[in-house]
Amino acid sequence: MRIIAGKHRSRLLKSLEGMNTRPMMDSMKEAVFNTVGPYFDEEVVLDLFGGSGALSLESISRGAKEAYIFDINRDAIRIITENVQALHEEEHVKIFQMSYLDALKRFPTQAFDIIFLDPPFRMNIINEIIDQLVLQHMIKSNGILVCQYVRGNLTIPEGFVLVKHYQHGSGELAILRFLK
Repeated sequence: MRIIAGKHRSRLLKSLEGMNTRPMMDSMKEAVFNTVGPYFDEEVVLDLFGGSGALSLESISRGAKEAYIFDINRDAIRIITENVQALHEEEHVKIFQMSYLDALKRFPTQAFDIIFLDPPFRMNIINEIIDQLVLQHMIKSNGILVCQYVRGNLTIPEGFVLVKHYQHGSGELAILRFLK
């Protein structure tokens, strides 16, 4: 796994071994970032299921100002920390070992420009998380949600427009824009 573009282009990232995470393939990551904007200008990013931190670090590499990465798994936090340190991005990345529920409680008034949602498929909670983000005003007007979920399990909520949709294996990836 590597950073595709920006100031850290071609830098390799560590990933968590085993079947507990599904790192996004470089081709899919490139398609996502070409859609949401190849480069950023001071955006603030939230990743509630960080895994390796690759999506947030790709955002930082492309010009995002700050990223908040959450994961409940201690090994994932270790890998994220190692990746952040390898890129010398400690100043721009905040890492938290806690559940997505605790993360939502911790930042109830913080609004984000880009939010990555890639919960474990077995949880099937994508719609509930989006509802909570909207209820707590955690996504800025014109903000982007990048959602990866079990095929057929996303209901596009009111106030969002589907920007792009991909199907892969048993999953889907949708990019939504918040218009409120």
